[in-house]
Amino acid sequence: TKRVKAEAHNREQAALLDNANDAIYVTALDSTILYWNRGAERTYGWTSAEAVNRKTTELLAVDPAAAVALIEVLLKKGSWSGERWRITKDGRKVEVFSRLTLVRDEQGQPRSIFSINTDITEKKQLEAQFLRAQRLESIGALASGIAHDLNNVLAPIIIGAPLLREMIKDQTRSRNLPLVPK
Repeated sequence: TKRVKAEAHNREQAALLDNANDAIYVTALDSTILYWNRGAERTYGWTSAEAVNRKTTELLAVDPAAAVALIEVLLKKGSWSGERWRITKDGRKVEVFSRLTLVRDEQGQPRSIFSINTDITEKKQLEAQFLRAQRLESIGALASGIAHDLNNVLAPIIIGAPLLREMIKDQTRSRNLPLVPK
């Protein structure tokens, strides 16, 4: 029958989504999780059985108020993408790049939210390390330049001071040059 074919098609699509590395889930407009793939299990630590029928604001949200505001944006614009922090089952914070799409029914009414989240925590940490290394390299180059400039200024003084001592035979004047090596 038509219904059996549709259910088989849905199972086939769900199996494909389970093979994705990204965390993919579908929520109702009240943030209740309706679908949770294996990528979401790996990313957040909650099994599908633990996550489905619970709210993302309770499982994942660092800031539940921001999550509610995001739903309002989705209702107006239909989609949203950007970086945000999420919480895993073991309490770790992970940074994800989220792509959210409002799913509408046949009458065009908002029905659910389709979410694809890519864990970018490690990428962000590597970027931060790279930026720190660049800053340290810049500081090193600056210090090297300052040292070089100081050396250029002090070299004539260091070279000229012993000559100056030899030129000054007067004992009282040469007492003013006590640090100059003989």
